[in-house]
Amino acid sequence: MRRAILLALCVVLPSTTMAQGILGRLFGGGGDAGNLERQYRAIKGRKLGAFLAGKFAGKRAVILLPAETPAMGGEENEPGEKPHVAVLEGLKDAMGDIKIVGTIEPKMPDDVKAKIKVAGGEGDMMMMPEAMQWFGVKQLNKELAAYKGKYDLLICLTGLPGVEMMGMGGLRVVAFTELTCWTEKGVSVALAEGGVGRFRSRIESGAICVAVCYKRGISEAEYDRRPARDLDEAFGMRFVLITQENVKKNLTYFR
Repeated sequence: MRRAILLALCVVLPSTTMAQGILGRLFGGGGDAGNLERQYRAIKGRKLGAFLAGKFAGKRAVILLPAETPAMGGEENEPGEKPHVAVLEGLKDAMGDIKIVGTIEPKMPDDVKAKIKVAGGEGDMMMMPEAMQWFGVKQLNKELAAYKGKYDLLICLTGLPGVEMMGMGGLRVVAFTELTCWTEKGVSVALAEGGVGRFRSRIESGAICVAVCYKRGISEAEYDRRPARDLDEAFGMRFVLITQENVKKNLTYFR
């Protein structure tokens, strides 16, 4: 059942950040289900960290965390642990001497919070453009400007912004292709979350050095299994690691 809910949310919700917020409520608490999901998130982080440690030893990293999401159900703060926390713990545990030079954790602007508060109902908040799209390409570029020339890796524990519309004398599309991380000399991107369908060419070119995807075709029984003790085996029970070398073996993830 948890697997069905997770997959449905990932497909239905256009915002990866919003999906993560809801998944955090489903899986972030105590109990066997929450503990199992947290174990797998930590395993994902450790596998990603081990891969990066083997390829980027001694390099510098900036970590992108999920943007702040609206409080749900009339509560002031989100209950439970956010999904990226365990991933980050596992990542740090396995990334060796890669130095974290900065963390980007976007905070929702006060004016957006005010609009959401006025809107009221939980369903309204989930579907408001202000709630889902306030952190986009332009905003991430501003955050990255502080680290220009100071980082070699952008490790994303949330999906990269996609496309946003800008005003100021007419609409203009700002696409993910305009992110400054693509043009920063010597910088590689690692994705722990989000779909990879639009990123095939960037993985093939090495601009994205690695991407973690949820494994497809997992049965309900397999999904409920406890993780194996071996890291690679445990990771393979839930996830797939896609790199420049194995893109052709994983073409199904780009459709």
